[in-house]
Amino acid sequence: MLPLVLSHELVHPFKFWHHNEICEGMYSGAELYRLCTTHLAEDRQKAFCLALSLSEHGAQVCITAMRNEYKVWVSLRALPTAALTPLEKAITA
Repeated sequence: MLPLVLSHELVHPFKFWHHNEICEGMYSGAELYRLCTTHLAEDRQKAFCLALSLSEHGAQVCITAMRNEYKVWVSLRALPTAALTPLEKAITA
């Protein structure tokens, strides 16, 4: 499945506690996401490549776009069931 791309103004950010740290999250529609990475506008290609790689590893991914940056988000529903190793490989690739 291809990543969903949204304007950052259309999502609702929030913070949550996970494994002894405060994490950045957002929701859009009925889906909850956790921030994976942030890229500057000139690194847009890196954000999209990462999102595609995560999608290929079975994660549900969303990209939010702002004028100066892109954020890659991974669905919280998929995180408990997704194997961490493929996701880590996708992020470091």
